[in-house]
Amino acid sequence: MIQALLSVLGHFHRGVLILAGFAIFMVVGALLLMLPAAQTGTREISFIDALFTSVSAVSVTGMSLINLREDLTLFGQLLMLFMIQVGGLGIMTIMAIMGISTGRRIRLQERLLIRDSFNLQTPSGMVLLVRKIILMTLLVELISGTLLAFHFFQEMGPIGIYYGYWHAVSAFCNCGLDLFGGDFSPFARDPFVCAVVIVTMLLGGIGFVVIDDVARKRSWKHLSLNSKMVLTAEAFFTLFGAVVFFIMDRNNPLTMGDMNIFMEILNSLFMSISSRLAGFTTFDIVDVSISTQLIVMFLMFTGSAPVSTGGGVRTTTVLVMFLSVLSWIRGKQDVVIFHKRIDERSISKAFHIFTLSFALTFFTVFLLLLFDTQGFRLEEVLFEGVSAFSTVGFSVGLTDKWNDICKVILIFAMFIGRIGVMTLVLAFAERHQGQVRYPTENVVIG
Repeated sequence: MIQALLSVLGHFHRGVLILAGFAIFMVVGALLLMLPAAQTGTREISFIDALFTSVSAVSVTGMSLINLREDLTLFGQLLMLFMIQVGGLGIMTIMAIMGISTGRRIRLQERLLIRDSFNLQTPSGMVLLVRKIILMTLLVELISGTLLAFHFFQEMGPIGIYYGYWHAVSAFCNCGLDLFGGDFSPFARDPFVCAVVIVTMLLGGIGFVVIDDVARKRSWKHLSLNSKMVLTAEAFFTLFGAVVFFIMDRNNPLTMGDMNIFMEILNSLFMSISSRLAGFTTFDIVDVSISTQLIVMFLMFTGSAPVSTGGGVRTTTVLVMFLSVLSWIRGKQDVVIFHKRIDERSISKAFHIFTLSFALTFFTVFLLLLFDTQGFRLEEVLFEGVSAFSTVGFSVGLTDKWNDICKVILIFAMFIGRIGVMTLVLAFAERHQGQVRYPTENVVIG
């Protein structure tokens, strides 16, 4: 039966299969959330709200129209956790895990699917990569979950164990959904919880390939160029965001105004990392200054590292673009970093990804403004649109106020943000090489 199914799927383009896999799983998740066994009955959950929440979980965005603690039963919460885990790892990775666990040989078609879902260059070593991803995920979530479970157990009793492991999965998958009512504000002054969640989010956002490279080589000198660029970008954007939060809002009485200097620094780091990755908040993002919100939008759009559980245009994309512009300003032809020249195709790819992502985000915000019936301000709508497309999940309070049309727009934004523009292009773009090359002519630029 499996062979027959693979034969049928082989007729479809790999990009289409990745899109279809995520879409089907999201719809099935919404239908399961509609079951009475998943709901406590405290409120009526419409299909649109269930689909929105399912897409948010699978796309690891973290926006939610329901209160997971009050509106969902234990079954519903575990269902959400499963969707978060699948969304973080990816549909194709889960399919490979099932194949490996049953001892079935992973065919070339499946290897290509995994390669395309991770935007890698070659299908070689895919099975080994999947095995390492499983091990990394289980190890990080086990250690993080155990630390949080022990801490929460002391405060909440036995339910704290469940909360610890649940939030470890949500943090590593960079989802941002929680069982505390919508944010981590109860732990804004708890250095242990903040530190554990920070490390867990970072490990999920750095990416499986980089973690594996660091674990194997254990030396900066021997790391690949990709790993060095990812770690450099992570350090820069983390420190940049932390400095912005610290300077702009350390005296804000609604955020960090009454904290000591240590907790101000820790919360600044937490919010900086979460702005690009998970979407957890130790204080309401509505209460920060408008200038801070603008920087947060930039951090959200930048996102995480490639081949990670996060979203956005990716840190390496922004870094490559910056280096390319810097080389152009300095009159240099090659883009060089760490004594290595970046391939021109990678530079072109970075600019194309950024441009298409910007255009899709702009179009999302335009549609939200077009169909908005509440009269929300432009900066509010812009923030929500960037957050949805970047799969971060920060919200300025509009999530549960949107009409159904705007919810559907955000659903598509989260969906495209999760699969990535590269997979979107892979699914619909024609790949044949034209036989005719036309003459070139200069065009005035700038």
